[in-house]
Amino acid sequence: MSSYSKTSRKKVLLMGKSGSGKTSMRAIVFKSQLAAETRRLGATIDVESSQIKFLGGLRLDLWDCGGQDSFMDQHLTSQSSTIFRSVHSLIYIFDAESPELLSSDTHYFLKCLGALRDQNPISQSPHPPLPTATEGGSGTVTPSGDGTPTASSGGPTVFVLLHKMDLVPENLQAGKLAEFEQEVSKRAADAGWKGELKFFGTSIWNETLYKAWSVVVAHLMPSLSSLRSHLSHFLSVTSAAEVVLFERTTFLVIASVTAPEYDVEDSEWDKRRFERISTMVKAFKLGCTKIRAPFQSLTLSSAGHTAVLDALTPETYILVLSKRSIQPAAIELNIKLARPHFAKVEALGNAK
Repeated sequence: MSSYSKTSRKKVLLMGKSGSGKTSMRAIVFKSQLAAETRRLGATIDVESSQIKFLGGLRLDLWDCGGQDSFMDQHLTSQSSTIFRSVHSLIYIFDAESPELLSSDTHYFLKCLGALRDQNPISQSPHPPLPTATEGGSGTVTPSGDGTPTASSGGPTVFVLLHKMDLVPENLQAGKLAEFEQEVSKRAADAGWKGELKFFGTSIWNETLYKAWSVVVAHLMPSLSSLRSHLSHFLSVTSAAEVVLFERTTFLVIASVTAPEYDVEDSEWDKRRFERISTMVKAFKLGCTKIRAPFQSLTLSSAGHTAVLDALTPETYILVLSKRSIQPAAIELNIKLARPHFAKVEALGNAK
């Protein structure tokens, strides 16, 4: 039996050629470093493994694999069974401005897919489309019927991040990502890969990094549909306009629900609001830490709405957006009253 429990412990590979930005990305998302601080980070030597605890009893075993050619060759030969066996997801990082993007870089990626396939033969089964973030940019994954947000029970899921997109002129970014996705998907299919590849364009300097990682983390979460159902009930009974749940350490979006009257295509609300909130609040929390002022909650009011961000459980924060007529104290009280219930929901996730 594999040492990785399907319900509580999941092995995730973080791979890509040297200099693609893997370690910087990991430091920002999981170690609360600012983008400017990652310039001091050195290259990963061989493999760095870290264990990260999320809500619902999930423990993420994240393997950051060195991308120098010598290490990549070892990963694909002598270390292949150790690296690629029992993998839940592969996150592969490409440098958008690499001169070898569609040559050497893609060649190594295809070899990684081959090793992933060989060490997890069931991944040959075709995957149904992996649910992704909506156009509204919630960064959440719609879970399967049993509550587990996976592409398939068949094998590893592969996320492809075209990174450092800030170096590409803004008007060319969408086209570059689309062309890259089309070419790499074709080569992967020609090489015999039958699973789905999910592509994102990312940068450490904006919210795109949080959008991509929110989808990844939501994909790993157990019982996400049950959690979302409880959030929907909370939104209904409190007459909120929107409720967003964040993982406490990374501040990645786990799930969100929006009242029907606001969840429309022509809404004036920022489609990337969740990822931008993640980025801004995490930077604010870091600022509080530097002056030794612990972050507890945040209340903001505008002409039309009031937003309260507060701890919900030991593993989560909740953002509640309501009409301006609802006082912040009422929102804070609703969150306080909801804490025991969501603690039970989280405990049930731990017991699974």
